Amino acid sequence: MAVITIFRQVGCKGRYIAENVARTLDYHFADYATAERLMLQCGFQQTPQVYNSVSDFWDRFTRRGMERDQINSMLRSIVLATAQHGDVVLLGRGCFAPLQGLCDVINVRVKAPLPLRIERVMEEHSLTKPRATRFVEERDTLVADFAETSYGLSPDDLTLFDLVIDTSKVHPDTAIRWLVEAATGLRCRPGDPTAAALKVAQVPKQAVAKEFKRRERLRTEKLPRL
Repeated sequence: MAVITIFRQVGCKGRYIAENVARTLDYHFADYATAERLMLQCGFQQTPQVYNSVSDFWDRFTRRGMERDQINSMLRSIVLATAQHGDVVLLGRGCFAPLQGLCDVINVRVKAPLPLRIERVMEEHSLTKPRATRFVEERDTLVADFAETSYGLSPDDLTLFDLVIDTSKVHPDTAIRWLVEAATGLRCRPGDPTAAALKVAQVPKQAVAKEFKRRERLRTEKLPRL
């Protein structure tokens, strides 16, 4: 079993890469929507509001700040439980952070130059250049803030990633092939720490198993009958 985490900047084709890697490997796919669903199942109701806000100095002294800490703790538990389940591609802002040093995990960062990312966002969302620029800059700030305040790690520290892909130089389809090959060829030595051996809390573990079974059932129901 292998785990691939993908941290990407907006406009880098990271979602396209992640979804197609999961599809090619027949892995589970988990993104923010998955995490939100699991967190709500575990009893958290304020996930979207806190997750999509940039904390400021005063958040440290407010109830929202405490709620954010609780949500970050639950999110970390869900990331660990999802990784422990195995055979999954995790697309998210901080999935790489709690999964460092595990031999069956490939932490990937997908990036591209800012002008190209703005151009892609303009095309994909039919935005003017000023609006696309503002959108990209706001998302970059939000993503960096989340990783740093949640885990104390900067996504600009490339030593946290096993592979960094610049989609201005590497075609997304090439990146997909690379990651599929890397996952299928992944080998661990005896005694190496693994995601599969992680000790995880029962509540998120059960929620992850239930969610993936639900998805598998839905996928099976959609298959054509012969």
